[in-house]
Amino acid sequence: MKTPIPFFCRPSFFRLFIVIAALLLPHALHGADIALSTAGKTEFRIVKPKAASPVDDYAVTKLSEYLKQITGAEFPIVEADKASGGSPCLYVGISAAVGEKLGTDPLKELKNQEHISRSKGGDIFLYGKGVHGNLSAVMEFLETSLGWRWYSVFEKPVIPTAPAVSLKPFERKRGFSFRSREVGLIGDANFFYQNGMNMASERWGSRSEANFVPYLRNDKFVHSSFAYIPPTPDTVYSKSFPWMERMDYFATNPEFFSTNTSGKRVPNLQLCFSNPALRQELTRNILKHLAIAPGNDIITLDAADTPDAFCYCPECKALEKKYQCPGGPIYDYLIELCDDLHKQHPGKFVKTLAYRRSQTQKPPVLPAGVRLPENLIISFAPIEDCFFADWHHPDAAVQETYSDLQAWGRITSHLWAWLYPNPWGSGEVLPVGNLRRNINQMRLMHQAGVEGVFTDHRGAHDRSGLSELQGYLIRKLMQNVNCDTNALIREFTDHQYGPAAELARLYLEELEQGREGMRELPRAVTYTPGHRFEDHIFPYLTEENIHRWQRRFDDMEARVAASPESLIPVRLLRRELDFASLWKWFKLRQSHPDYFLDATVFANRIKAASPRPFAPGALADFMAIIEGGGVEKPLPAEFDGIDRSRIQTFVPTNSGRQTGPLTVKDAEAARGYATTIHMPDLPLQIGFYQWESRQPPKGKEGARIRLEQKDITPGKYRLYKLGDITLTPDCWIWFSAKSWATNQQLGERLYEPGAVNQWEALVSLKTDGPTYGGTAKEDLVLCDRLILVKKP
Repeated sequence: MKTPIPFFCRPSFFRLFIVIAALLLPHALHGADIALSTAGKTEFRIVKPKAASPVDDYAVTKLSEYLKQITGAEFPIVEADKASGGSPCLYVGISAAVGEKLGTDPLKELKNQEHISRSKGGDIFLYGKGVHGNLSAVMEFLETSLGWRWYSVFEKPVIPTAPAVSLKPFERKRGFSFRSREVGLIGDANFFYQNGMNMASERWGSRSEANFVPYLRNDKFVHSSFAYIPPTPDTVYSKSFPWMERMDYFATNPEFFSTNTSGKRVPNLQLCFSNPALRQELTRNILKHLAIAPGNDIITLDAADTPDAFCYCPECKALEKKYQCPGGPIYDYLIELCDDLHKQHPGKFVKTLAYRRSQTQKPPVLPAGVRLPENLIISFAPIEDCFFADWHHPDAAVQETYSDLQAWGRITSHLWAWLYPNPWGSGEVLPVGNLRRNINQMRLMHQAGVEGVFTDHRGAHDRSGLSELQGYLIRKLMQNVNCDTNALIREFTDHQYGPAAELARLYLEELEQGREGMRELPRAVTYTPGHRFEDHIFPYLTEENIHRWQRRFDDMEARVAASPESLIPVRLLRRELDFASLWKWFKLRQSHPDYFLDATVFANRIKAASPRPFAPGALADFMAIIEGGGVEKPLPAEFDGIDRSRIQTFVPTNSGRQTGPLTVKDAEAARGYATTIHMPDLPLQIGFYQWESRQPPKGKEGARIRLEQKDITPGKYRLYKLGDITLTPDCWIWFSAKSWATNQQLGERLYEPGAVNQWEALVSLKTDGPTYGGTAKEDLVLCDRLILVKKP
């Protein structure tokens, strides 16, 4: 996509920018101006450091390329020992000539990753400490002195043009607020490298410089314990390390694995970290990994992504008690492992996730004055937080999370964190203003001692929501956590939305206010994949707001009609609002019939905005619902005589991955559409479950349906009684014992603290296909309605 040149980077204003910037620099020095180029020509040469590394070669090459694009002049690259002569030089890195000209050891006072951009005597010096220090100095010079920008991986760099560039004398030092800066990798690797992302720190680099391509690290290898001790060959992590000698530990050593609540060893929970033999074998495999890949400075070892306690054996429970937290078993082993690595492989680190309240989010309680090993990295990943709120929110669970992070900061020397910029599932499809949340989270992380950040940026691959602006802010905050984010937002929106930028900022501000006004936070939705479109999750998406914002986007599109470069970003920003319009279609048609006339207009705009299909399942679901007409058929006769206020009806959601539609239009369904059951089974099973309390308790089955062939009438909806249920805040009804991806959350919708929460549940189903005795070629199970009747 062609990138528009914003006002502040247009050629006619570039000289003014250079002069003003130089005058306002806090470290501006007295002396003659530096003529970097005149009339598209230059006398400057770029000087490489002696014994230049691959990173240095990359830095001087990019500096020469960008300077030519800006000035039109050729900036030749010369070796350090050939830099003598009267021509001014751009010195990259440290050489003997640099030491002579600056008169001191330039790196002596710098911390790792700090870098300097400065002028002296008509020359320019760009250098820094660490593997990437010189590259960081080059990019800082291009950005601060010359106006270079690269806002988004989906665009090209913004490179101003100015045949004549004159700079005031300058001296600047810059570092990074976060030592390790990692984001999800997509598109052009140069974008992340030039923005200082995914390099890892020099001490923690995962590959040698000989492999520089440039090399980028993507730190998403997590939940790794089964990679080192695979229970069975079909485990997803059994393919992580081809050098592993065994893939079937559960068959030979079931004692290596967790005991469940029934006292049985099982292969699908965790490792039994209290077992000495397990520890010995696990350490042996980790040491073998280091021998095979000696360039790895970090070994990742953390729990499998399975909720609940690690193990119920007496020894693991004793370790929980010892450390006063659920993660006691793994912490005890990690302390032992780090001691072994310190002795055998000094300089190597172990990284582990602090993840889930029921497992490792809670830090261990250590004796007074005792800290975790220096070679242990704690990566704090608050997956169970509500991603609509930052840690300033008064919600008790949110405050608990930040308290845990602060506690980690008191006992570990290397604290990293995962940032989840957006709610998952429906939060990727509907408008969410999470700019200030991300800003606040990163600043609070920094205050708690976090030195490394990884962003789990859902939706960024599809330019979802505000992901490009969020990514820009996150990168700048990683660089300087106290940067002027309001100025950055203005700069980015001016760039992307051109004449519509002011209205875009007004829209973003109102989204932010709507999110920040949420006092009651939704539960169990922000970290669970799948789409859930419910008023209590998005209370700010009212009919009036959606209508007002759509009118505003009409104005925005009119303002950029002559600028296709800005129209595309405007349409991308509007896309999630169009989804919200389809979600609320029937209410919007009722309140604003003159505007919301044809749903296909909104659906076609969604399709046109993206180069590839964006959330096609959600779009198909909405259109099926709209085509269904939005009117619910009367309840069956057996509900006659029951007060309608005691009856609630729902249509479950399907968040599973499948080739067919998640929702289908069906004239026989109660609302004209029905949800497909993900991975339907036979007997067809449906059950009631309470997530946190793990109910029903041991030995009791609870409300459950098992439908055999004899219970099914193919091709027709039938009503089946699930039974009596008692609602809790975290309960739900699931479909198919093979999946549970089709479900209905009930606690958030119906549970009332202190009230009688007893209901009778019924399920309306239709089956077809060979498994169920139907005529369709493929199996299909539909649910058009859940009916809940409150007990008197």
